[in-house]
Amino acid sequence: MKTIKKVSNNNFLFPFSFIYRDTKSPQNELSDHIHDYYEIVYVYSGKGTFFIDDHFYDMQQGDVFLIPNDVIHRAMPDKEDPVTSTIIFFSPTLIYNILIDDSFSFLNLFEMAKKVKHYKMVLSLKSQKKMEEQLLTIYQEMQKNDLGHKHASLLIVHQIILDLYRAHMDNKEHLMERNTFGPHWIKEILAYINDHLDQPLTLTELASQALVSSSHFSRVFKQTTGMGLTVYLNSKRVIKAKELLVKTDDSVSSIAEICGFESMTHFHRIFKKYIDRTPANFRKEHKVTRIH
Repeated sequence: MKTIKKVSNNNFLFPFSFIYRDTKSPQNELSDHIHDYYEIVYVYSGKGTFFIDDHFYDMQQGDVFLIPNDVIHRAMPDKEDPVTSTIIFFSPTLIYNILIDDSFSFLNLFEMAKKVKHYKMVLSLKSQKKMEEQLLTIYQEMQKNDLGHKHASLLIVHQIILDLYRAHMDNKEHLMERNTFGPHWIKEILAYINDHLDQPLTLTELASQALVSSSHFSRVFKQTTGMGLTVYLNSKRVIKAKELLVKTDDSVSSIAEICGFESMTHFHRIFKKYIDRTPANFRKEHKVTRIH
């Protein structure tokens, strides 16, 4: 079937995108690594590796990946047998969030995945069939464009999230362990970077830490994570800066230092490049959102 992406991220009234049964070659995989949307990725067939939040996961039929906002991720399809998947992108503002009781919210599953850093679920054949029927219904609603199709699509997304949450809590389908993709030193370096973001972290230093040459480090890092070292470091630092801007009253200059940016100029330039606004404006906008 034809790939569909009906709504762009610029539609503020309906921040929702849907890509149906898309097969990506490694060369055509998206280059974006972080965003404010949540994602649900369902795999129909094929193979690949998914790099999510410093960890690597196998991709195969029946897998579901739950990706919260502000998490670095990159899918790397197999060259010979690329993954065919459906992806749901949505803003958490679209998700029903009134707490009827304390035991469930529609975003709990994503929060749990982020907390324990396990983003993959493997569905039973019965659950795969139901998921595929639900995704097909969303596709049909978006294609027909009938009255209420957006509401209908969101209702199905809520049902998908609820089904996944119940499956996880019942331990029938669960968040899976990550795979052994890539050399062991890459995993150690990713952990080291996460713990030392406030430091310069040059290619030479990290290669020395990994006990490999700089050229080998660069090549393997790009092959395994899908991105270069500079892009990865900038992404990690921007994510941490966003969190500190929202959750603390630290000055912008202090946050720049804590996150390892070379200078205020460097901080402003990189932050604006990734977030499309200055750190001060981001903090102001987010605090207004929290108040209202």
